[in-house]
Amino acid sequence: MKPKVLLAGGTGYIGKHLSSVIENDADLYVLSKYPKPEHVNATEMTWLQSDIFNYQDVVEAMKEIDIAIFYLDPTKNSAKLTQATARDLNLIAADNFGRAAAVNHVKKLVYIPGSRNDNQTMERLGAYGVPVERTKLEIKRPHINVELQVSKYDDVRTAMKMVLPKKWTLNQVVEYFFSWLDKTKGTIVKTYHRDDHYYIYLKSKSKPLAIFKKVLTEENLITLYLVGGKLVKSNAKKQGKLEFRLLKNNAIVIVHLYDYIPKMFWPVYYFVQAPLQGIMMRGFEVDCRIKHFQGRIQSGEKIKYTK
Repeated sequence: MKPKVLLAGGTGYIGKHLSSVIENDADLYVLSKYPKPEHVNATEMTWLQSDIFNYQDVVEAMKEIDIAIFYLDPTKNSAKLTQATARDLNLIAADNFGRAAAVNHVKKLVYIPGSRNDNQTMERLGAYGVPVERTKLEIKRPHINVELQVSKYDDVRTAMKMVLPKKWTLNQVVEYFFSWLDKTKGTIVKTYHRDDHYYIYLKSKSKPLAIFKKVLTEENLITLYLVGGKLVKSNAKKQGKLEFRLLKNNAIVIVHLYDYIPKMFWPVYYFVQAPLQGIMMRGFEVDCRIKHFQGRIQSGEKIKYTK
């Protein structure tokens, strides 16, 4: 019986070349948010419409897979607007791969090197216990991410890495995020929550800008689903998700917004709302860094704060 092999990046350079080699020796499955079977010469393959940056998509794609091949091209994003470093996006994708492989008992992960972040990627892929093999072949790719590109939807993806304050849990970071938004004057907005729903508003609680529902997707992975509010485009085929992810064996949290389709006219969003969101997230990142510093001081460490 042929092994079942999952290939990420099947529509790009690596997919076009590897797929024709692999298909004769394995049952090949190709993971892509927007499959393009007409662009690949190989025919004996199954296309899986999945987003490598969406953990649940990757878990579903890896069901019954024996070997999964990881390759990420930073010039080929899956959103119209991507505001994140190539390094942070690579961390999210590799963490999804490692987590999903462990959940589905995948026998082996294969990594194709050629990035500045090869060692970091290998570490992240293997963080959940699945063996990782590095190929001898290297395929060089750029280390700079593409911000704007043609996409099926006018969706947005942002990601920012920040430190986990000392002795905090991921849930405490999420709770503190909304508290910080509410108490920090520069954010303009106010917040409150009821059970697992979080509300963001300007002046009136009855007219929220955004309503999020908190869900524990997996251990150390919390997803806030955008379920209502003035910023929601109600007729959109997908709604935004704000994800808080703690990297295993690291005190690093990645805050990841994806599948968000702005209600505002696109240029207004790009030049007004997006910069404001970026400023707020950078402010929160700095505050978490300060909280971490304070926690280390309280633990008895003799250190000085530096940016």
